[in-house]
Amino acid sequence: MAEISAKQVHALRAKTDLAMMDCKKALVEADGDEAKALELLRKRFADKMTERAEKETANGRIGVYGGPDGAAMIELRCETDFVATNSDFKALADRLAHHAVKSGITEVEKFKASKVDGGQTVQEILVDAFGKMKENLNLVRIVTLGGAGAAYVHHNGRIGTIITGTNPPGDAGRGICMHIASAVTLSGLGRQDVDAKLVAEAREQAANEAKGQPEQILNKTVEGKMDRWFGERVLVEQPFVMDDKKTVGQFAKENGFNITSYLKYEVGAK
Repeated sequence: MAEISAKQVHALRAKTDLAMMDCKKALVEADGDEAKALELLRKRFADKMTERAEKETANGRIGVYGGPDGAAMIELRCETDFVATNSDFKALADRLAHHAVKSGITEVEKFKASKVDGGQTVQEILVDAFGKMKENLNLVRIVTLGGAGAAYVHHNGRIGTIITGTNPPGDAGRGICMHIASAVTLSGLGRQDVDAKLVAEAREQAANEAKGQPEQILNKTVEGKMDRWFGERVLVEQPFVMDDKKTVGQFAKENGFNITSYLKYEVGAK
């Protein structure tokens, strides 16, 4: 049996961030072969992940990515808020979101089987993360948007947003993502995206409220009410949260792009 040096143990620990004793034990079992030790650790923690799979993953984080090649969000769950706010967990969630753009895969099981830069599969990365964090990790959903994108995740990690634009949105795009994260009501990007039944109901209510006015005034009153109604619900017409003297759409145009799509995720929401 090969003698395991402290240098070997430290080298394996640097790659895995696992406890020294876990690393030494794996190296002893692998007779000093680091690659085999890594495989042993991965299998050991994969088995433990399976055993722990029934543990509830009520906490988690939205991982985001936005760049010239696209935008993506993933929802990654864990057991405790302590892990959800861990810097390694944050980095993992965002790394997986970036991989979603690169791979174009949004089906969870296929995504887990896909390889990231460096040759590991997503599932292997999750197993390694389990070894470090000792909690069940659950990849719940993945979404991507094509086109130049921007992204934002709220400070608590539980709300994430992405947009795409006709040109790269840059920092202005991130500001719009922040607006979306804070918005209570959002029914669509533009008026055409709002449910026609809801629009008809709102128009009928506006007409009822304006009853008794002369026809030419009634029509203007109804349209004014509908403008306000859409302004509360349609992203490009909402007053921009950082400067309510302009709409979100106007802010985007001032910064050289039009918004083409947006999405918002919240941990635990559907």
